[in-house]
Amino acid sequence: MLIALGGALTAFAFNAIHARGWIDLEVYREGGAAVLQRTSVYNLIIGDNWLKFTYSPFAAMLFTPLALVGMEIAVALWVLISILALEVVIWILVGRTAVKSRSRRATHTLLGVVAMLPLYPVALTLWNGQIGIILLLAIVVDLTHGKEKWHGIGTGIAAGIKLTPLIFIPYLLITRRFRAALMTGLGFLGTVILGFLLLPADSRDYWGGAFFDTQRVVAEQSANFFNQSIRGVLLLMPGSWPTVPLWLALCAVIGTGGLLVAAWTAKKAGELAGITACAVVGLLVSPVSWPHHWVWCVPLLVLWAQRAQRVDAPLEKAGVGFLWLIFLLPGYITLATLFIYPSHVGTWLTALMGSYPLSGLLTLLALAIYFGRSDWRRRRLGSIDD
Repeated sequence: MLIALGGALTAFAFNAIHARGWIDLEVYREGGAAVLQRTSVYNLIIGDNWLKFTYSPFAAMLFTPLALVGMEIAVALWVLISILALEVVIWILVGRTAVKSRSRRATHTLLGVVAMLPLYPVALTLWNGQIGIILLLAIVVDLTHGKEKWHGIGTGIAAGIKLTPLIFIPYLLITRRFRAALMTGLGFLGTVILGFLLLPADSRDYWGGAFFDTQRVVAEQSANFFNQSIRGVLLLMPGSWPTVPLWLALCAVIGTGGLLVAAWTAKKAGELAGITACAVVGLLVSPVSWPHHWVWCVPLLVLWAQRAQRVDAPLEKAGVGFLWLIFLLPGYITLATLFIYPSHVGTWLTALMGSYPLSGLLTLLALAIYFGRSDWRRRRLGSIDD
């Protein structure tokens, strides 16, 4: 709580003195203001960067309270809520292990927050005023806590704000959580219906094609440099590639295989691990995955660190540290190079920023190999006993 409050006060002071950053929060506020003023949300051109509102009409309605306060207050509140959400996520993850002492759990949570705050996806989420950490918390709580009959509703509502959580519907179907998959679909459908009831014109614009227009998200080809999805990597590869067909083929293979691995992970390592693996699949196959979308590195790192500590494996502990460095350094190095030495941006730097999708792919592959070998050993020992 003290970290969240300190972050909020710092953000308020910095924004009051010299407002920079929080460009996504500005987009949210302008979208909410358009709803209150009854003007078109999808005709907005926002700020010096000529940004557009890319979220659903339902999201625009949710953002209306932000338009009722000044930017400084909005920044402070948003940073406070986001850091609190990060703390709660880590508190839940820490509670997954046998930490019986509440004070010890609080200590582990504090250490986790301190370790995760400097990571580039987390820092960028806070700096841009993004909603990613809040949605991460909503999905984790929805699918792992509360009465099982309501599981999925929160994930559906999260998908109604930002479409990427729809990846959890096929995951829930594969894991035979059919009711949760249905509730996710109903929650999402409810947000769409509410949008058509209250913002019919904007809903027709959005669902009529604006939601699939990547040019609204990536205005310039050079911006693809930061797109940390399979599609983003393909667009930056040298040479002439049939990008769209190749991307769709890779999405089919990685999406199907990755969801199966995620379901396998949930069965072997628990629901939180399965949800995290599913989110990684979604980041890989999404048309656009900005670095701040990779806040799912938080549960990935915490869960792996817990396992490495539990089995006391030095190699795995080193792996956790290496993965932490991947989500810490490449983003800052790339950003510094772009601003200080833009002429040095080349293929090597493209590969550096491509470390996120590579890490995601290697994570899924490692899970598949580990569980495959585990099952093979179990079957082999069973056949020996027979």
